[in-house]
Amino acid sequence: MKRTTFAAASTILAVVALLTSSTRAGAQLLWPVKGAEPGEGIICKPQQYIGSEMNFDDLFITAEDGTEVVSPCDGTLFNYIIDQQTSLTSLFTSRLPEMTFDEGISIVIRDGNLKVPSKYVCGSLGIRMDDGRKLYISGLTGNVRFKTGMKISKGDILGKVGYAFKEFDEPHISLSISTSDGKAGDPMTPFGLETTFVAPGKMIIPETLTPEQAQQDFSVLMDAYQEIFPTLDEIVTQEQFDAFRSESMKMLEKETSYLDFYKLARRTTSAELIHDSHVSLLTRDPRMGEDRRALYSPNLMLGIIKDTLFVTMASIGCKDMVGRKVAFLDGVPAAEVIERTEKMLTGYDGENESFRDYLRLQAWNYIYDNEVTKPRTSTVRFDDGTEYVDVWMDSRKARYIPVLSTRLGYYKRMYAAMGKSWEYKNLNDSTGLLSIHTFALNEVEVDAIADTIRAESGKPNMIIDVRFNDGGHIDPMNRLLSLFMDKPSADLESYQMVNSDSTFNSFRYSANYTVDMTPFADFVMKKGKEGYYQDSDTYYHSSDDDLKNSYKGRLYILTDETSVSAATYFPAYLVRNHRAVTVGRETKTGYHYMTAIKFVDIMLPNSKIQVRIPMVKDVFDDVVTPRTPSGRGLLPDHKVPLTYEELFTAENDPVLDKALELIAEGKYLGDNPFAVIEHDRKLGRIALAAGGLGLIALMVLGYRKRG
Repeated sequence: MKRTTFAAASTILAVVALLTSSTRAGAQLLWPVKGAEPGEGIICKPQQYIGSEMNFDDLFITAEDGTEVVSPCDGTLFNYIIDQQTSLTSLFTSRLPEMTFDEGISIVIRDGNLKVPSKYVCGSLGIRMDDGRKLYISGLTGNVRFKTGMKISKGDILGKVGYAFKEFDEPHISLSISTSDGKAGDPMTPFGLETTFVAPGKMIIPETLTPEQAQQDFSVLMDAYQEIFPTLDEIVTQEQFDAFRSESMKMLEKETSYLDFYKLARRTTSAELIHDSHVSLLTRDPRMGEDRRALYSPNLMLGIIKDTLFVTMASIGCKDMVGRKVAFLDGVPAAEVIERTEKMLTGYDGENESFRDYLRLQAWNYIYDNEVTKPRTSTVRFDDGTEYVDVWMDSRKARYIPVLSTRLGYYKRMYAAMGKSWEYKNLNDSTGLLSIHTFALNEVEVDAIADTIRAESGKPNMIIDVRFNDGGHIDPMNRLLSLFMDKPSADLESYQMVNSDSTFNSFRYSANYTVDMTPFADFVMKKGKEGYYQDSDTYYHSSDDDLKNSYKGRLYILTDETSVSAATYFPAYLVRNHRAVTVGRETKTGYHYMTAIKFVDIMLPNSKIQVRIPMVKDVFDDVVTPRTPSGRGLLPDHKVPLTYEELFTAENDPVLDKALELIAEGKYLGDNPFAVIEHDRKLGRIALAAGGLGLIALMVLGYRKRG
């Protein structure tokens, strides 16, 4: 909705960004092998096979063992690791805590957990260029010391040539480039080379599909969901899944337009079937065409609160209609419009309510069935019987009341989060506000946050804002958690689950896996359970040193529908340890688990539509309590409901205001909702240590009886 509402401004910005990035991208990069000419030593280009694997976007470059490798560009180091690449799409990584590549390689080899021959254990790094592109080089050795966040200059020594990929016998490095929006990029043109790279999606699509083609594509997609997606039965029943499949196959018994099939594929990723926030339709909506500026908007923007359809914004000439209730839209009763809109909602986990509330208020294009790419006229009948015939306009000319700008608190916070990774403010003598806008933090940024918290350790209250935070990496999250724990961490039953430890038949249609790959060969079965499992130790465990040096004051954490992934698990961990009070709204990501980690991109054979399906159920905590009910995100201790005013008119921050009110009233933690769980687990550990099997049995029976 935001993209469409601000179409005029976003179009201008997009054009400027495109021109700027095109100009920058045209600048030739320096060849990474010192002393070699551009193109010299290439042993594999994009679109060539390495064994049975297609190489999509890497350059493999050979040189003598130990030849120096230089930075092709100016930029910022955002990642450096030790990796073991087992295939073109699978690698095992180890973090480097301020070590050189040679030191890290020695430790990995010494520990003996090798996935490849030892000579292919190598260093890898990533450099973020000023235009947003990212350049990756792997196959490095050497004694250069790095720190994420440090500046890199074109020509700087990065290391020496080692061995990147086990399919090549000669010394070599691999190089790839991603675009500013995170997609695979061309690794050849920036060096002035004639390219063999083919961008994903650059293919001819059919106008129509025969019944056989459409049914084959739909069957491939549904089979992939059933085979790969590990939490399918937690979102939809088998009966619902089969009914949707049967109904859809009947619809496809006649020739089907590409657009109609696309709409059906989108329905599979919506509330009608699989609405997980990590399931995504990668292929762009064909209605958008090549010119994304050709969008149309109504004079009356509509939204939903509970069972009410009403005008949220209106063009200047219709400003008196803002707030009016709608009874019919194009002759369809409001209740039916709301029901249709509910089915279109996507991108939420389980039974999450907060993100759906946000979509209901903001996603006016869903209310109009996503038909926003051509002129149209709609008829709005209000609850008093009057009507307005709405002739839509070019979005670039649209001007609405109320005006959504940074004058409003919601959008002021949104744009602040886009501009900074974190910030700290002293709200008063007793309270500080730490806003963490992302957990994709480099070491320099984490160090700066730690220094700030230590400097402010005497403040009795700390508010931590993780709204407008779409997550990031587990290591920075754990490091930040160590700053705030005041007691030993609770035991979490964390694990990962997948549907198979072998290959998947659906890999036949994958754009990023081959049919012989077994990405979860290390997972094992558990007696009495379906699926394959691996224990997870990724979440933070407190140490004695952490507890000595951590902040000991009261913590109030602000969350809402924009708190995603690590921005859910950071506050969840503190809540689970009864260390913080949360204020605001339910997080977008589920409390108990998210389905993510590894993804398969299924390309349907006839339509070429691509759908991304997550393969791993990553469980944070399996404890279901009234505080952490099944199927929900992390719920707040003190709820601040989403209102029309917060999104459209309010200049204040009602969630922050509520936290300050709680502090002023001296309200903090109540009874620990997890106390019984921790008590029983502690008894279980004592009994186990003593060999008290009878006591364990009695304890379990007693626990069941209380339930």
